[in-house]
Amino acid sequence: MLAKQQDRSQHSLFFSLESTLNHKHPLFILANKIDWEMFERESSPLYCPDNGRPAKPIRLMVGLLILKRVYDLSDESMVKQRSENNYYQYFCGEQEFQPRVPCEASELVHFRHRIGKKGVELILRESIRINGKVSNDTDVYIDTTVQEKSITFPTDDKLAKKIIKRCWKIADRNGLKLRQSYRRILKIFPTTNASAITHETRVKPGKRIRRGVP
Repeated sequence: MLAKQQDRSQHSLFFSLESTLNHKHPLFILANKIDWEMFERESSPLYCPDNGRPAKPIRLMVGLLILKRVYDLSDESMVKQRSENNYYQYFCGEQEFQPRVPCEASELVHFRHRIGKKGVELILRESIRINGKVSNDTDVYIDTTVQEKSITFPTDDKLAKKIIKRCWKIADRNGLKLRQSYRRILKIFPTTNASAITHETRVKPGKRIRRGVP
């Protein structure tokens, strides 16, 4: 059942959440740009008007879904952070600070199922409208520029050296004496992948050294 809407225009006589916030904060600005009444109007028919337990306000649930997507949070983190963040609370329609969690994380799952694909598309269209983009674009442009990253290829030689050094650290930390440390072998261990070495005089020594490493 859809709960009765609260009168958001009546502020507390002693405390107003809006008066404590920076009106230039992005979330404050965004909260006043979104057409919340549209979400109320479109989502209200999905609820039974006079039967069942009162549901959470639509403004709250839509606001949580938007914040969750913007800040890439899990349902659990979103619910918890909303109870700690004044801007999150204002964005979700609160006029006074509420220290308690607004709902269970599972209720976000139920709400997503309730609004379905149509409701998600409604949120997307509203975000497009606010950003001033044309909603009927047919072309999607994806940046596929290749950028170099400092990632080495995991060759057998490199992995072996990494494992040996890791064993050194574990042994030192636990006061263990290694029967064989391979420190001498590691000093002359080939740094080039064997498949990339073509000169015979470099291949044979490299293979002999590798045979000494288990």
